[in-house]
Amino acid sequence: MSENLKDLLEKINQEGIKSAEEKARAIEDKARVDAGKILENAKKLADEIVQKAKVEAEKTKANADLSVKHASRDLLLSLKEDIKNILNKIIAGEINKALSNEEMTGILAGLIDKYIDKNSQAGDIKVLVKKEDLEKIKDSVMSKLKDRIKAGVEFRPSANINAGFSISFDKGKSYFDFSDEGLLETLCVYLNPELAKVIK
Repeated sequence: MSENLKDLLEKINQEGIKSAEEKARAIEDKARVDAGKILENAKKLADEIVQKAKVEAEKTKANADLSVKHASRDLLLSLKEDIKNILNKIIAGEINKALSNEEMTGILAGLIDKYIDKNSQAGDIKVLVKKEDLEKIKDSVMSKLKDRIKAGVEFRPSANINAGFSISFDKGKSYFDFSDEGLLETLCVYLNPELAKVIK
C-alpha cells in the first residue's frame, strides 16, 4: 500500500511537474510571441518616425531654399530700385544744369522762330515756366525774336515746373513738356530698360 501510494505520489508529482513545465513553456512561448510583436511594432513606429523626420527635413530644406530665393529676389529688386533712383538723381541734376535760363531762352526762341516760319503768327503759342524765372525768360525770348512776333506769345507761371518749360502751339489745348520732370520721365523710359539689360 505504501508502495502504491509512493508511486501514485511520484506519478502526481511528475504530472504536476510536466504540467508546470508545459505551462511554463506556453508562458515562455507567449512571452516570445508578445515580445516579437512589441519589437515589430517598435520597429514600425521607429520607421514611421524616421520617415516623418525625413519628410519634415525635406520640407524644412525646401522652405529654407524658397526663403533664400525670395530674399535674393527681394535684395536684387531693392538693388535695382536703388540704382534706378541714383541714376534718376544724376539725370535730374544734369537736366537742371542743362536747363539754365540762357539755354531755355535759346531753345524757346528757336522753337518759336521755326513755328512762325511755318505759321506766320505767334498768337497760338503759350509758354509755361517756373514763376521765379518768368519775367527774365519772357524778356530774353522777346528781345531775341523782336520784329518776328506780330501777335504776342503768352508766358505764364507754373507751380509744377522747377526747371525747363512747357510750350503749346494750339492756345494751351496740348503742351510739349520740356520741364525737368517731363525730360526725366522721357529719358528714364529709355534708360531704365537699358539699365535693366546691364543689371541682368
